[in-house]
Amino acid sequence: MATMREIKGRIRSVSTTQKTTKAMNLVSSSKLARAKAKLVKSTPFFNQMRKVIGNIISINADFDHRYFEKRVPKKSLIIVIANDRGLCGGYNTNICKLGAELGDSLIADGKQVSYYCIGNKSRDFFRRRGDNILDSQNGISENPFYEDAQEITDKILPMYLKGLIDEVHICYTEFVSAITYTPQSVQILPLYEIDFIDAAEKGANLIKFEPSPYEVLDYIAPKFLAAITLEALSTSAASGQAATMTAMDSATENAGNIIDSLNLVYNRARQAAITQEISEIVGGANALQ
Repeated sequence: MATMREIKGRIRSVSTTQKTTKAMNLVSSSKLARAKAKLVKSTPFFNQMRKVIGNIISINADFDHRYFEKRVPKKSLIIVIANDRGLCGGYNTNICKLGAELGDSLIADGKQVSYYCIGNKSRDFFRRRGDNILDSQNGISENPFYEDAQEITDKILPMYLKGLIDEVHICYTEFVSAITYTPQSVQILPLYEIDFIDAAEKGANLIKFEPSPYEVLDYIAPKFLAAITLEALSTSAASGQAATMTAMDSATENAGNIIDSLNLVYNRARQAAITQEISEIVGGANALQ
């Protein structure tokens, strides 16, 4: 049985851990508020890009464009967005498993699959699996900017246009609330007209695009893809902070339960020691009589 000194040491150790997890919970709560604000700001830009593309499609009956090119996909790229760090419950594991399951299903269909890993945890997961990692990027998962999303699309688009990859999927975690975030996967290349028709404005045929609708689309489609990527990065950042906040809150509560249990054990050990001392004193007094 542990001595009172050992129990006291354990209580101090767990108390230190509890202070750390509580501080991390507060930090994640603050970062979550900033991530949610950034997510709200990125959504209107994404919607406006979608509306413009919808307008162009709606006024062209025989629509055809290289970003909407119908190919027989043989080479697939999967972008997987995870955190650079752990201590966020099952957040990283869930999104990486989703990416792995998608990749395995594409391979089963006879396609070549490579991964673009965002975050150290994503890179490490697919490296352990021995998958083909086309590229990886860290340092942007917690606080992404439009420039980060544009950098990703600037690497991917030339490969798509040259035929080095035929389709691009992105796996991210959709933020619903502080306690609800769901892993999702969507295909972002090639684009499909049907996804933009409902975004077109009434009277779109009255809009004149200069120098031509196709040249406007050439300019705006890469920005739309960057906006999709930014949206995925932003909602994943909010989800990651929410997961860390939840995990640290749970850890803080568990630490409190452990401290309560240890205090109970300590008090029992202390009471036993006092009882034993009293018994020894009484026994010694009786022996002297």
